[in-house]
Amino acid sequence: MPEYQGIEIYAVGKIEHNGWRTQLLPVCKDYDYSNDQTGIQPPWPVNPIVDLPGALYVGPHFLGDDHGCFHGQNTHGVAAGDAACGGAYVGLSRPDVAKRCLTAIEQATHVFAWIDKGDAFGSLVELGFARGLGKQIYLYLAEDLAEEKDMWFAGQISSFTGRAKTARAAWEDFTLRLPGNPL
Repeated sequence: MPEYQGIEIYAVGKIEHNGWRTQLLPVCKDYDYSNDQTGIQPPWPVNPIVDLPGALYVGPHFLGDDHGCFHGQNTHGVAAGDAACGGAYVGLSRPDVAKRCLTAIEQATHVFAWIDKGDAFGSLVELGFARGLGKQIYLYLAEDLAEEKDMWFAGQISSFTGRAKTARAAWEDFTLRLPGNPL
């Protein structure tokens, strides 16, 4: 089995309740951010990726209660700039979320991007930031993405661009392309 020591992956794409990340990556859905202020490293919990021995998932992570309260529109899965569950929980501030994400991208060695919706505006910002840092970017567009032609620029700045039917299929292709894995 290949060894992926030193590979740290940041995942780009729309964040949704029980979305594709929860099926592929060790996302912390119940992390307690209440005592974790911006500036403490790492910005998100860092977790080993079971199917990639030695590799780490650096973010982003979500707040979760299994009801999806933290996953409103434009909240990044952490009730960004708002409160969750009818005000029962305070979300992270939007500046805090942005800082955590950008810091995690700085930490990452590789960026895996699954774009299956044309309104992934934050994802495009993350890809541009990663490119500016010289990160290895693997961009996968959903085969049924209607706005595919609008994503040409993101494809041009990526190390690899491909199409896939599902996030799992994209992930499997991505893992085959990682250093240490013979194609």
